[in-house]
Amino acid sequence: MSSAPAPQRPGPAESSAAPEASAAPESSAAPESSRRRPLPLLLDPQAPLNPPVGRRDLLVATGYAVLVLLLAVSGARNSGFLASGAWPLEVSVALMLLACASLVLRRRRPVVALAVAGPLSLAEIAAGGQISAYFLLFEALFVPVMHGSQTLARWTTRIAIAAAVAGLLAALVAGLPGPMVFVLGLVIALVVLTPLLWGWEVRHHRSARQAAERLADLEHELATTRTAHAVESERRRIAHDLHDVIAGHLTAVSLHTNLAAGLEEDAARTRSLRTARESAHAALRDLRSMIGVLSTEEPGALPQVTLDWPSLADRLRGRDPQAQVSIDPAVSDPARVEPAVQAALLRIAAEASTNAVRHGTAPLALEVRLTADGDDGSEAAGGAGASGGRGAGGDGAECRGTEAERRGTEADHVELTLRNRRAASSEPGTGVGRGAIAHRAAAVGGRAWSGPVENGAWMVRAQLPLRAAAPLTDAPFTSTTPAESPSQEPRR
Repeated sequence: MSSAPAPQRPGPAESSAAPEASAAPESSAAPESSRRRPLPLLLDPQAPLNPPVGRRDLLVATGYAVLVLLLAVSGARNSGFLASGAWPLEVSVALMLLACASLVLRRRRPVVALAVAGPLSLAEIAAGGQISAYFLLFEALFVPVMHGSQTLARWTTRIAIAAAVAGLLAALVAGLPGPMVFVLGLVIALVVLTPLLWGWEVRHHRSARQAAERLADLEHELATTRTAHAVESERRRIAHDLHDVIAGHLTAVSLHTNLAAGLEEDAARTRSLRTARESAHAALRDLRSMIGVLSTEEPGALPQVTLDWPSLADRLRGRDPQAQVSIDPAVSDPARVEPAVQAALLRIAAEASTNAVRHGTAPLALEVRLTADGDDGSEAAGGAGASGGRGAGGDGAECRGTEAERRGTEADHVELTLRNRRAASSEPGTGVGRGAIAHRAAAVGGRAWSGPVENGAWMVRAQLPLRAAAPLTDAPFTSTTPAESPSQEPRR
């Protein structure tokens, strides 16, 4: 039995106490860490604990020995069932004291109490007549059920019941008088059945308590794990927000201030500095919004970021004035593209644009369109639209008709493609940006690719469903495009 340090059954003077009192663990006042069960006992709840011999074991054995001596001196005895006074009083007392000595191992080795105290008590009840033998037989049957393993408890019960039935049958076959058979039945009920039933009842209560304690520990560990996971998820979300939005603004600030330092025309320098100032103000607004979300107690609050398609187009044109930007107006229609997919698409575009501005050079081309199955994106791979003009998609972003509509088919996903030439002096990044792209695409059931393509260009391509689906666990972020699988590429 896998239990905490086993409860101690009171002596004869305390036999009227409730079973629950006996079930109280001996080490209830000990610290919780000292009562924690080792792993093998948690895996095998039926394994006995086998605690060392304690002071209570010695007190119980001593109490029974004193009881044996007091009853022997007082002369209280009865006639044995088979013979009366088959051996002298000294022999009876010696046998009973030997049975008391075996009770020292009542918790550590319950089988010793059953094997020693049980037979000696039965022999004394049958032939000696000492009253103390009944108490010792009670204890000899109670201890294995209460403190022994599951197997020992079951075998003790079977042996005791078999011996009781055999005794009754022997009394009937021997033709003992009816009153003697009735007395034998009472003795069996009190001395055999009572300790068995009591021991099993206390054992079941103890097992239920230990199961409840283990379940409470598991629930506490699960709650701790969930809390840690929630904190980690929130930390990653904040890191992605900082990297996707604020880092992009700061990249634009750095780019335009460096560009303004080398411009000779006052108008161009002023325009570049104004763009840097606007990017700095946007970064401050986003940072204040994020700080406000972190300081609020409202659950599920999200920061309001200054992120839209025109600002992304301006960011790309700040790096390449001739950048080709084509945004399908349908991607901003909630009836066509779910808001969650729109937000993920914007974040992916922001991260890809930031990487293109930081690590790439002209020519830059961004295209966002609705497509249908069977569209291999060949037009996207060849570049975004032929014009860099401005249209209904917002200032700075050209609007084109839906590719699926031009082909007469129904769109089922939205596709983003961004191409740029890789700068020769570009330093490898940390890979956080590419991980963020993969995370945001997979979160809505989409896919993302990035990597070098022909002619020294770099391409980012993402395909998202029009309606957010379950995250794709089998579609990890890949570093290659469908067209090419190079062995080496810089990390972004």
